[in-house]
Amino acid sequence: MQKKMELDWSGCKELYEKLLAKVADYRNAIRNIGFAEIESQALENLPQTPETLFDVICQIIDTSWELNLIIDQSPSSIYVADVNGKTLRINRSFEELTGLERKTLLNRATQSIEEDNIFMPSVCSLALSEGRRIVVQQTVNTKEFITAGVPILDESGNMVRVITNALLSEESTNISAYWRQSKEQKKTGNTPVKLIASSRQMQEILQLVDLVKNTESTIIIEGETGVGKSMLARYIHESSNRRQRKMTEINCGAIPPQLLESELFGYVSGAFTGASKKGKEGLIEASEGGTILLDEISELPLLLQVKLLHFLQNRRITRIGDTKEIPVDVRVIAATNKSLELLVEKGEFRSDLYYRLNVVPIIIPPLRERKDDIMPAVNHFAEKYAKLYNKHLDIHQSCIDYFLSNPWKGNLRELENFVERLVIVEGNLEIGNDMNLIKDPHLHPDQHPEGGNEIQESAGKTIHDVERDMILQAYETYGSSYKVAKALGISQSTAYRKIRKYIDPNSK
Repeated sequence: MQKKMELDWSGCKELYEKLLAKVADYRNAIRNIGFAEIESQALENLPQTPETLFDVICQIIDTSWELNLIIDQSPSSIYVADVNGKTLRINRSFEELTGLERKTLLNRATQSIEEDNIFMPSVCSLALSEGRRIVVQQTVNTKEFITAGVPILDESGNMVRVITNALLSEESTNISAYWRQSKEQKKTGNTPVKLIASSRQMQEILQLVDLVKNTESTIIIEGETGVGKSMLARYIHESSNRRQRKMTEINCGAIPPQLLESELFGYVSGAFTGASKKGKEGLIEASEGGTILLDEISELPLLLQVKLLHFLQNRRITRIGDTKEIPVDVRVIAATNKSLELLVEKGEFRSDLYYRLNVVPIIIPPLRERKDDIMPAVNHFAEKYAKLYNKHLDIHQSCIDYFLSNPWKGNLRELENFVERLVIVEGNLEIGNDMNLIKDPHLHPDQHPEGGNEIQESAGKTIHDVERDMILQAYETYGSSYKVAKALGISQSTAYRKIRKYIDPNSK
């Protein structure tokens, strides 16, 4: 029996040596890849027998399965193409983010995909042609993205793949706004709040605020988007005995979950890859003696709901990577435009956290239910923007009727935007006699005087002509979408779309 095994193996010696050489090449290829360090260490000693070679090949297969699983379930979108622009890999997050199915894109050339106006522009194509990292604004299925394309190089510096990651532009804007807000709060502190409260409902809310403002009780403010929840929270802080200390606002829906925990609770040195060597205190800890507003509390991930509940019960926080608890004295105000009670019933929000937050509930009615606040708000916003733009605005009776009859589904935020637009567009005109000039989505077309639509259409064509001439002239002068974008002060993706639109009238 032993002789038979040796005879069989002698016929496979050449195959064994080829496999051994291939494993050696694989080990050398991953040696300088940090992400593969553990696997590289396991292959430090090459197998010496057919049995150990088989074990190593099994390990490599298992690692391949694991890496494919990790990439597919990564929270970041991943799109991979080869050096010819052929689409090789697309993960689940890419599908969810863009609404595109991978089966419709796999094996297709990025140039072909771009020609079908699926990617505008194709970041893969740009990274391939320029051989460098590219970051542009990109449109996919009418959604705007910030997309990065990175060439992947082998040890000899040759490009072997291109990988792209994308983030919704609005998410990027939210994150940028959050960082700006945090920096501004650190520099200037909190500014005085002008609270509009002429209605009976708001007066009752202010009476309740007067009773609880100097207590330690947690407050939850509920109401539709734009009713003024953040303004009321700032009013509570500035009216309280904590007004000399800091108030911090954090939007739980604007910060990615993987960042939110470290932002709220902080971390110690070495807590995770990329963590500051000095560690960092969280926003709760940084608000010692003051107030923290957790806006859109309904978006708080379940894992963080547990940690927040622990803080509310014990008034102590634990930084990521630490075991030591830190006592913190801070007033917590939560805000939401959703029914937390309904979310609790659906199992999407912890009931124990809901009851802990719901000590002092305040519900702000929508603007359409407190009409006594509408005109004071209009006058306040008109004065604010007239001063900002150095203009004057007369409010006539016909315009007052419009303000009072409009449902204002966006509440104070919508009303403020509308008044700002009036100040900018109307200036010193008597807007009560020129309502046809107000371009508001709530106005039905038949509310405009006869011929109003024709005037708007004519104006639209004039703008179209001006835009076309500018784009064509800039492209003729500079010859690339990048230079056109820089010259006109627009994004590269916008310049790219406009150039295609006006040079090729059949493109969309």
